Amino acid sequence: MSNASSITAGRLYRIMDFSRVVQLFERQELYFAHPTSWDDPFEQRVKHQSSHALFAQCWCQIGISDAMWRIYSQNGMGVRISTTTKKLSRAVRAAIRPLGYGWDCRQVEYLSQHDLDQRTKQIASGLARDFNVQKAVNLLYLKREAFRHETEWRAAIYCPEANPDKVAPGLAVKIDPHKLIDNILLDPRAPKELVDAFQFYFQQKLGYKRRVGPSILYKSPQPIQIMRE
Repeated sequence: MSNASSITAGRLYRIMDFSRVVQLFERQELYFAHPTSWDDPFEQRVKHQSSHALFAQCWCQIGISDAMWRIYSQNGMGVRISTTTKKLSRAVRAAIRPLGYGWDCRQVEYLSQHDLDQRTKQIASGLARDFNVQKAVNLLYLKREAFRHETEWRAAIYCPEANPDKVAPGLAVKIDPHKLIDNILLDPRAPKELVDAFQFYFQQKLGYKRRVGPSILYKSPQPIQIMRE
């Protein structure tokens, strides 16, 4: 299970709660969730013999998004981390290679509900005839058009040793966050006191050497005055 050919040098972004980002640095782990923890029931529609062993993590391809800040940052506590597809792939593959896990990383395809239904049934039919993990993973890269604002790039892991009798909520993979994350951006709505506190924690407590600063999404532009003669 590998789709390295689809990996480009594109940038990736992920907005998380401050506490989750701190946890990422302190534990030096990336967390991949099992699809049963997601809100969209269409992503759990097909049950197969490896359903329990697939875990994924979602990234966004758009760096500036009002919608994503509002969805994923509550009360100004959100933090946007950024990396590249190549860095993410290199870090995760290095960690899982000795474990024999499978890996995939690519763009999510957004479809109308009708087209999604047809594609899902087509893949499910193929799996019923001749099961293949890579074909099963393809289901993770299909979503309804209602989620298009996410512009999602999804990373998926296949863990063959996962217990089918007790589905794990997620899987942690060891990485070096200081090498993986090349920029930290703070919620544009966060008050200065919170921005200062977050900057201090990342730079002084966690030793992060790269940029940590607030988003300027809502910064007021220079006013333009129309003078009537």
